[in-house]
Amino acid sequence: MNREPHDERMEREWALQERAARAERLGLDESSDQSLQRYRTVMRALGRPLDENLPADFASTVATEARRRAAGDTRLELYLSWALLGALVGMLIGVIVKYASSWKPLLPLALSQPWLLALAGVLVLLAASRVLSIPRHHSDEGT
Repeated sequence: MNREPHDERMEREWALQERAARAERLGLDESSDQSLQRYRTVMRALGRPLDENLPADFASTVATEARRRAAGDTRLELYLSWALLGALVGMLIGVIVKYASSWKPLLPLALSQPWLLALAGVLVLLAASRVLSIPRHHSDEGT
């Protein structure tokens, strides 16, 4: 167990498992405690090698299957994301059209503030850097 037990029952089980592991490791005599014997049987089984040999490419086969399952078919999620983005852009355009007349007096005031222009410049540079950046792909071939 990776964490401390929180109640008495869990603490007893944890201590029993530890006693069984220690008894198997040190080769101590068998106990009459049935619970301890069950855990010792488990510890003994965990200590034995597997009966069948795994194929030589087992790890790469499992890694390939894991990547395939992780990639999955995400077309539906992609289509729904694009539909949501389209709806949000449509609502933004609607808000701009509806309230454009009330924003017109604020535009010269906003452009006269140098910190707002600097903030807009930083945001444009960040967006441009993300668009122009080349994604780096790490390969597992070297490991």
